[in-house]
Amino acid sequence: MTALTESQPFSATAALERVGALARSASRHPAIDNPFYRLWMSRELPVEQVELIARNYYERVSRTSVRIALAFIHMEDVTARAETVENLSDEMGRGDASAVHAVLLRSFFEALLSRLHRRKVDFDEIDAPILPSTRRLVEEGERVFSSPHPQEVCGALLAQEWHAYPQLVSLYEGVRNYRGYFGFEEFHENCEYFYLHIGATEKEHKLHSLSTAARTCRSEADIEHLERGFTTYLDLLADNWTEIHTHLTAGCNGAEPAPG
Repeated sequence: MTALTESQPFSATAALERVGALARSASRHPAIDNPFYRLWMSRELPVEQVELIARNYYERVSRTSVRIALAFIHMEDVTARAETVENLSDEMGRGDASAVHAVLLRSFFEALLSRLHRRKVDFDEIDAPILPSTRRLVEEGERVFSSPHPQEVCGALLAQEWHAYPQLVSLYEGVRNYRGYFGFEEFHENCEYFYLHIGATEKEHKLHSLSTAARTCRSEADIEHLERGFTTYLDLLADNWTEIHTHLTAGCNGAEPAPG
């Protein structure tokens, strides 16, 4: 990262172009292009490994609303705040506690683990460890979403929303390996968390995060703050998936299939 340059004003169109290019670069980052997704999509994993994934992924998702709320607090532009509130409302089920995204995810994991264990499982029973990288992602993620620089906050939000769609697609494709544990329609009834995100909701959040970030950037210095928040959050996500993958492949049961 180069030192912050002197402010050099540029247009709203130029800002949107720069922010759009940054957002699209997420697809090449290991937060999205990583071996965990390939393993998860390749086949059904042992129940102990599913519990590890569930415990750590839920730990992150349960704090999503906090990160969005922190972003709102640390933004200054009124339109950006309005867009961010809409994002938060979606995350919180638009006022319906049963539709809060973290609640839907918890219910999905309880249903899946109940089928794998062949008995009713409460999420609080899962004794898989919360990994160090998961704790760092939560703690340092909330720190970057609390930056005194609105551009850095918007960069982190941009990273969260532009990694979320491909992440959820990859996770859902892996979930399909377990559809045999459910009735045909029952499987889809339990996948509401995934369908919400790979439908219109996450696409809209991507667009909002783009326009929100562009509004805060009118100079190279602003862009550099934005890039810092964007890269910091993506790196935290990548580190987390790397550590989860390392744990899954540590034993022979978790080893990835040999090529060919």
